[in-house]
Amino acid sequence: MKYYYTTFLCCLLSSLFGYSQVLFDEVSEDVNFHFSNAVFFGTGVSFCDFNNDGWDDITVSGDDGESIGFFRNIDGVFEEVTYELEQLPVSLKQAVWIDFDNDGDKDLFLASEDDKNRLYRNDDFIFTDITIAAGLPDAVLKTNSGSWGDYDNDGDLDLFLSNRDLDQIIPNMLFKNNGDGTFENVNELSDIGDVSMITFQGTFFDYNNDGWLDIFLINDRKVTANILYHNNGNGTFTDITTEAEAGYVMDAMSVGLDDYNADGFIDVYITNTAYDSEFPVPANALMKNDGDGTFSEIAISSGVSFDRVSWGANFIDMDNNGRLDLYVSGVDNTNDNGEVSAAFYYQNEDASFTRILSNGFETDLAHSFGNASGDYNNDGYLDMVVANREPYTFDLWNNRYHELVPNNWLKVNLEGVESNRDGYGSRIEVSINGEKQYRITASVESYLSQNSDIETFGVGEATVVDYVKVTWLSGHVDFIEDVTANQILNIVEGQSPLALEDIRRDFEMQIYPNPTEGMITIKIPEDIAGNNEIKIYNILGQLIAAYPIQSNEIQVSTNNLHKGTYFVSYFTNNQLTQTMKLIKL
Repeated sequence: MKYYYTTFLCCLLSSLFGYSQVLFDEVSEDVNFHFSNAVFFGTGVSFCDFNNDGWDDITVSGDDGESIGFFRNIDGVFEEVTYELEQLPVSLKQAVWIDFDNDGDKDLFLASEDDKNRLYRNDDFIFTDITIAAGLPDAVLKTNSGSWGDYDNDGDLDLFLSNRDLDQIIPNMLFKNNGDGTFENVNELSDIGDVSMITFQGTFFDYNNDGWLDIFLINDRKVTANILYHNNGNGTFTDITTEAEAGYVMDAMSVGLDDYNADGFIDVYITNTAYDSEFPVPANALMKNDGDGTFSEIAISSGVSFDRVSWGANFIDMDNNGRLDLYVSGVDNTNDNGEVSAAFYYQNEDASFTRILSNGFETDLAHSFGNASGDYNNDGYLDMVVANREPYTFDLWNNRYHELVPNNWLKVNLEGVESNRDGYGSRIEVSINGEKQYRITASVESYLSQNSDIETFGVGEATVVDYVKVTWLSGHVDFIEDVTANQILNIVEGQSPLALEDIRRDFEMQIYPNPTEGMITIKIPEDIAGNNEIKIYNILGQLIAAYPIQSNEIQVSTNNLHKGTYFVSYFTNNQLTQTMKLIKL
């Protein structure tokens, strides 16, 4: 191992500075992981278990001669494997594994800025290029990333292509998954439109907890402000950037998504170039979600502005104490004043952050771009893989904090049934001694990268988790109580449904039973005042019925509805508050 810091020293530093030290070793040589590329603006990296054996594998992107590398994880040591891929792009920005056809194995999407994108269907690791057959473009689109998420809640992963065309001719593209192996461009139908914005990445996440995935665009070159599209729940989106106070003008590179302050709403960290006095954003931005549809920029006050050229960013609980820390990749190869190109920020008890320089990263001078988190050795502590540019090779950083204080953990692995098989877009809530943590699952995070599909929660000294609650995009809620720590909890959608007597008042709108054959109960929070109304729409967005409500609970008959999918929306004072999917059997 390249770097070693004794337990004595780390305990001493912990007592001196009032926060725990986190230890990392760069172990790529030890575990047979070797890769490099010379892509100027770097690439992403995937830490996804692509063969579903319970060990996080690594997939890396590159340039001519070696545009992709597959590293299969065998009990914590990697073996580079070769798969035959037809018409492999000569240069890649991103490789991401997704089960787009819900058949139980991971398919492969490759994004290229200089070549055509490719979608490969995986049939027991026999890969077939189905790009053209699936209706995806057979053209060079200057794509930086493809993000996958089920925006219409039909159980199939849709695709958003961020096409970074500096001439602003090629637009970004949203493709609806038709569920039959084909995709349809819905730029116009969705009201996103054929617009080019020099976008590095478009990310699916539910910013307002209404059960529908919104899209956040981070745009480069200070030409177009970042954009937040609100999902209306009927197949269309509305640009609410101004109202949400999310329209930062910056050289945005990537986003880190997580609820860092555990208030139930997802926050956004955006990487950027160094501070520029001509623009209002102070270097990197931390968009704190205020929970009312708006964000507040608090990077400086929370201590994470960075103020260097940075790329990938990830929120990760490195010491399993229940608070999310932050890792940021950068490209300034300097150690002036003890600062290096990357940054590790430790979250304090007051939700501020402290940059730690003595954690193993202090000799890292690499030009780093994408980064992803996963647990390569299955010890319950998240490790980091970082995509560096030549002359540096890619790094694998082993998290050794358990050598100081063996905090406990819980891993949650999702399998969708009615929702998409990967469970992307689901919301996970855990409670430890009454303290809650939240995670969302996503296909693409950081810079063009993919974290492990297994979500890891640090639970400190707790040996039992009060409960684990999963809210799926289908609207189903699974609820498991008294979960033993230090295990992987596999949750299959619908196997642990929330009982009616367990529905809590702090939940938002509830519909049960769902799916239904007849009568349903619709429940909204008791403290909602004003003119409340429930509306039911069909899959085409046509209004089927409307019900004024005077209390927080009503019963509605669905006997007059045909079998199929419907959408139930509730409005307060003519403003849409929440929409959920209803299945009529």
